Amino acid sequence: MQKLYVLYDPKCELCRRLKDWILVQRSWIGIAVLEAGSEKAKRLFPELERIATQDDLAVVLDNGSDEGAVYLNDHAWIMVLYAMVEYRDWAARLAHPLLMPLARQAFAALSKNRHYLSSWLNREDPEAMAGELRRVELEPCALPAGHTPPSNVREFLQ
Repeated sequence: MQKLYVLYDPKCELCRRLKDWILVQRSWIGIAVLEAGSEKAKRLFPELERIATQDDLAVVLDNGSDEGAVYLNDHAWIMVLYAMVEYRDWAARLAHPLLMPLARQAFAALSKNRHYLSSWLNREDPEAMAGELRRVELEPCALPAGHTPPSNVREFLQ
């Protein structure tokens, strides 16, 4: 790996904040952030619009050849975490078959509601934000059908 290009939605407050967070993290390889749909993104990755929409988080791995791998949404975030010094272990955990569906659900929930969440993040008043958060209904946690939970934490992490 030589460089990761992260394409994000510039109209999304959450995406912009995540972009800022990415830029201050230490990483094992270079990470460049680009606005999805920008002229630079179109010039660098002209075929990307065929497989990703502007609503998708897309990561393109530049491996020094013309064959850069493309990762979308939950896989994209795992690749970003993998490239970061402090989050590589998290990436490995989230890539586990048991946790990968949860990573996808988390990304899907954030992505689907990102414009709504962006309006929350733009609020200056913590009380207004707290009021909005109190109205969020939480569903009970559940394991996938047919899954037996591990008997201890060590078994879970393996």
